[in-house]
Amino acid sequence: MNVLQFILFKNCGALNHEGEMHVIPKNHIVVADESVFSIEKNSDDFVFVTCYPINLLPLYQDLISQAAEALPFKPFMRGIYKTFPIGDSIIESTEKLMAMEKNFPACFLYLYCLGIDKIFFSSLLYQFIGFNLHNTLLDFFEENYVNQWAVSRYAKELGITTHKLNVIFHQKYGMPVKQWLMEKRLKKGGELLLATSMRVADIAKECGFSNHAHFTSLFRRRFQICPSLFRAALKQVCSGYDSNLTNM
Repeated sequence: MNVLQFILFKNCGALNHEGEMHVIPKNHIVVADESVFSIEKNSDDFVFVTCYPINLLPLYQDLISQAAEALPFKPFMRGIYKTFPIGDSIIESTEKLMAMEKNFPACFLYLYCLGIDKIFFSSLLYQFIGFNLHNTLLDFFEENYVNQWAVSRYAKELGITTHKLNVIFHQKYGMPVKQWLMEKRLKKGGELLLATSMRVADIAKECGFSNHAHFTSLFRRRFQICPSLFRAALKQVCSGYDSNLTNM
């Protein structure tokens, strides 16, 4: 379970849950995983908030996680489906928050649900984040590591503080975010030097470095050789290998 959906029904509607149709009354919220589908997803009668583990990280405080750990529960499987009544004010507040910041609507709705069913949603919060945060962070950074962002920008995109991001990253990967980004970008740079004929300056830009000199300096410091000599040396090795195969 990597995604939760909050579906707010302004008017009566229907959902497809595991092949069965469910009629949802007006002014109700449905909390479900990705196995639930709405009939008219683009209708103005619904408000959709897609929630990933990272969106709820601000709620993942010690008090909530410790309470969840103390509860007897079985791991949640695919098929999460809960529905509760909501007022117009909840729907209006959600729509306003959606225009402000990406984490606000999910946190707001989760806190609302937590107040209605503390045991269920405390346990779900613990498992949803605790079991999935590693993959969520990794997927996010794999998709965005070549962006020329400061660490603070990555933190902002995730909706957490820079300090919190570095703490989590060090716990998960044993290094600060900045070091991970440098290693990842240099690795990609090395792959492009070997596999393409791109100019070093273009490779630097492709890998998220501000300029050619910055890439060259970090590459030399990391591998004890500058990018151009690295490429030339590998080409010579490969050429010698091909020559030996031809003479066999």
